[in-house]
Amino acid sequence: MRLNNEIRIGMMVSAVVVLLAGLSIKTGNLNFTRAGYVLKVRFGNIDGVNVNAPVMVNGFEVGIVKDIAIKDDADETQMELTLWLDDKAKIREGAQAYVKNLGLLGEKYVGLSAGPKGGKILSPETVIEGVEPSDLGKLMSDGQEIAAQLKEISQSINGHLQKNKEAIDSILANMDVTVKNMSSITKNVDERLEMNKAHIDEMMVNLHAASVNLDELSYDLKANPWKLLYRPKEQKKKDF
Repeated sequence: MRLNNEIRIGMMVSAVVVLLAGLSIKTGNLNFTRAGYVLKVRFGNIDGVNVNAPVMVNGFEVGIVKDIAIKDDADETQMELTLWLDDKAKIREGAQAYVKNLGLLGEKYVGLSAGPKGGKILSPETVIEGVEPSDLGKLMSDGQEIAAQLKEISQSINGHLQKNKEAIDSILANMDVTVKNMSSITKNVDERLEMNKAHIDEMMVNLHAASVNLDELSYDLKANPWKLLYRPKEQKKKDF
């Protein structure tokens, strides 16, 4: 049985629709079969995060950014991100949220910490206050300001050095003379030691001998402590 052209075209269109639906589910991170729940995060600045951006816990992808809304309060305007998380990803009280990059200039994503151990598991729809991302423009501006201050300090130091050039040269010259004098003194001391080497050696020998005698005396007194109290009797003079 041959298929007519209408049936063939219908089958091709159906296949294309199924393929496109599969790609949409895959690329759009739609979750029709996976169980999950929603948390909300508020930032003052989301730094380019978009809907469908990944959500990661400790570097592992567990969900997507489902929606972004502007929340105008009395004090400030904040961006509220609705996060869809896989039901297996349990976030505890005390968790923090960050805006991060995949690589240096890669896609923006929302990073979550799981929270401290022992903390209570957050219930769906809980709002987490996010940690504000660093402002790259402000960092560059601060860096330029610091560089300008360093340049000013360098110029000031250079000006003082130029202004006191003669005094600095004089100090360095005096230090050179002092070093030469110290070298001369050291040389004289070496010569004196060499000239009196025999006397010094003799003194060292005598000191060593005295030390040995003291050691022997100390040992003898320890062995015979009565010698400390012994006094020889004086011989009586004979009467003639």
